[in-house]
Amino acid sequence: MTLSTFRKSGILFLTAITFTMMVNAQIEFGIKGGFNIAEILTSTDQSVTVNGNPMAIRNFPRTDFHAGVLVSIPLTKKFSLQPEATYSQQGATGNPSGGYLVSASEKYKFNYINVPVLLKYSMPYGFFAETGPQVGYLVTANIVETVVGGTTTSTYHVKDQYKSTDFSWALGVGYMSPINLGLDIRYNLGLNNINNASSSTENVPVQQGTIKNSVVQIGIFYQFGKLRNPPPPDDVIK
Repeated sequence: MTLSTFRKSGILFLTAITFTMMVNAQIEFGIKGGFNIAEILTSTDQSVTVNGNPMAIRNFPRTDFHAGVLVSIPLTKKFSLQPEATYSQQGATGNPSGGYLVSASEKYKFNYINVPVLLKYSMPYGFFAETGPQVGYLVTANIVETVVGGTTTSTYHVKDQYKSTDFSWALGVGYMSPINLGLDIRYNLGLNNINNASSSTENVPVQQGTIKNSVVQIGIFYQFGKLRNPPPPDDVIK
């Protein structure tokens, strides 16, 4: 047997084993979506530049959405592994802290592709708890600045001010109905500093100190697969 033939045989063998494991494990795929209540946690008071003048701000949560796909891989009767890939809109809203002759509100809009890998524990009556690490890849980062009391709005593309990768830990609970439609509530706590700004650029908002993502997610999902509690056969109903 040649080396090339041996490699091909090995690949076919591994493919067959993987397919067999997937069939036996009854892997299920699903879709999900919902709302985000996102905020950024900072280590210092924040200051931005508005028309060349410094302004202190306070960050507040902003509401956006997330949507994506999931894979449920059974491990035991109670435990399963659930990798996901979701598009998630995050960030915060910054409002002036104090009185200024010229002030503005700042909307921090971060768009991520998040990939959590969750360990899920199933409880009686369809309830479950889940936890696991998550890595997020920054797609875009914009700051929309609106001058208070006026109609002037400026958009700054600031992706280079933030790190391209975000690491967080997810904790959640939820409910899976007998028809495979579920609801979950999850909290994603950022673990690493995402601030990558080195210096301030005139008239461009720049945040200082350590910045971490903080996101509460409320979503619904549907898993394609066998119903958890299918209706009884017609002959039983009769």
